[in-house]
Amino acid sequence: MSAIRVLLADDDDRFAAALTTLLESDGRFEVVGRTCNGHEAVELASRQIQDVVLMDIEMPLMDGVDATRLILAADSAALVIAISGSDYQERALEIREAGAVDYLRKSRVADEVVHAILALVASRKAIDL
Repeated sequence: MSAIRVLLADDDDRFAAALTTLLESDGRFEVVGRTCNGHEAVELASRQIQDVVLMDIEMPLMDGVDATRLILAADSAALVIAISGSDYQERALEIREAGAVDYLRKSRVADEVVHAILALVASRKAIDL
């Protein structure tokens, strides 16, 4: 089985580096792109193939909500998991309305991200069968 390809969009470089290490050390994941703003996330998502996008909500130049909308407008089958360090429920609702299929708090992401991605990819494969 090939690695699950992940695009990571987060403006916190330390967090993004730690999450990249966590995912790639698992062996089932490959981080195929990393960016620090929503504008670049949209560009990367349009130029490469990824299975899942991990999208921070609050980023410079373009936030994760707008980036998610644009990614899904270009590819309605894209899988976006929102991540946030804030507990603003209205922002979580906004990104879900934009098309994110899950929402993880950064404080819990180390415990939940692997399971969330695997469950999402497994459900997509089941639908595609």
